[in-house]
Amino acid sequence: MPAALVLALAMPPAMAQAPAASGWEAQAAAWAPALTACLAGQGRAMVVEAWAEGAALTARLLLPEGGRQDCLVRGGAVLARAPAGPKRPGEGLRAFMMERRCVDAWRVVDATGREVGWLAYPGCG
Repeated sequence: MPAALVLALAMPPAMAQAPAASGWEAQAAAWAPALTACLAGQGRAMVVEAWAEGAALTARLLLPEGGRQDCLVRGGAVLARAPAGPKRPGEGLRAFMMERRCVDAWRVVDATGREVGWLAYPGCG
C-alpha cells in the first residue's frame, strides 16, 4: 500500500484535509462570520451555497424541516431573509455547519487556527 494512502487512512477524521475546493466552499473560512450570522437562530440549518454580491454575501440555507432560505448579510449583520430562489448549479454538493455532524466532515479554521465551522455534505446532518 502506498505510504501516502497509509498516512491518510491513519489520520483522525478531524485532522483530515478537505479535498481541493473550487466552489464557494473555498471561501468558507473567509466568509465564516457572514455564514455564522445567517445560521444564528436557525436551529440545525446548514449553508449549501454562498456567493458574493458586491460588499454583501448571500448564503443559501437548507433548513431543518427541508425548506430553503436565502440570507443576505453585510459586515456580519443579516440584512434580509427570503425564500430561496431557483436552485443554483452545484448547490448542495457541500454544506457549511457550525458543529461536526459526521465523521468525515472537514474542520474549517481561520487564519489564527481557530475553528469556525465544518464542511461536509448535506446528508451529513
